[in-house]
Amino acid sequence: MVGRSDASHFAWLGHTACPWGPARCESEVPAGFTKLGEPEWGSYRILDEAASEWQGEASVERLLTRDGTLVARVGRRFRQQLELEGTARLRDGRIVNVEEMIGGTQRYLVLQNAPYGIGAPGYQLVPYRTVSVNPKHIPIGTVLYLPSLAGLKLPTGEIHDGFCFAHDTPEGATDNTIALFVGFDRDAASTLGSLATRRSVAVYRVDDETATVLNRRFKGQFDWSG
Repeated sequence: MVGRSDASHFAWLGHTACPWGPARCESEVPAGFTKLGEPEWGSYRILDEAASEWQGEASVERLLTRDGTLVARVGRRFRQQLELEGTARLRDGRIVNVEEMIGGTQRYLVLQNAPYGIGAPGYQLVPYRTVSVNPKHIPIGTVLYLPSLAGLKLPTGEIHDGFCFAHDTPEGATDNTIALFVGFDRDAASTLGSLATRRSVAVYRVDDETATVLNRRFKGQFDWSG
C-alpha cells in the first residue's frame, strides 16, 4: 500500500498482529476499501489419500476422466469427501479435481503444474489466499481484504496480511458464503483459532490500486493455464 495516506499505520499488515486489537481492527480498514457484507464463513482443504484417515479403505470406487478413462480406484469415504472438497492428491502423487457430471457420475481431471488443484478456470488454489465465493455476491477475480485474518500466524510461519483472492466457487452455491482454502492443513481449526468457530466475517473489496499491486505480487502462484 505504498503511497497511501494511511500506509504508515497499516505497515503492520503481514508482519505482526493488529496493534489495535481485533474489534477496532475489524471496524477501521484502509481508506478506499468497500465493505461487501459479513457472509457465512468456513474453510475447506485438499485431500491427501496417503493420510492416515484413509488407510484401510478398500479401493472399490473408480475415478474416471470425462472420456471414461480410469484415473484410479479409491475408497468409498475418500471419494465421497473428494466430491465435497473438490481436489485431492492421490497416493501416487497425482492431483485430481472434480470436473463435471456426466450421466449422473462425477468425472475428474488429472492436473499438471497445480500442486493444490484449481478453482475457477485459470486459477490455481493457493493455501490461505484463495477463497471460495458465490459469484452472484462476489465476482470471481475480486481481491478481498478480510481483517479477521490479518495478523494470523500460518503453518509456514508467515503472518497473514488479510488479503485474499476470490478464485473459487462452492459446489451448488445458493447463499452468500465465503470459505478459505487451507491446503493440506488438517489442523486448520488450530491455525484459525477463534475464527474456526465464527459464523461470519467482514469482507471488503480492496481499491483498484491495491488490487493491481496484489495481483502482480501473487500472479505467479495463482495463474494456471493447464
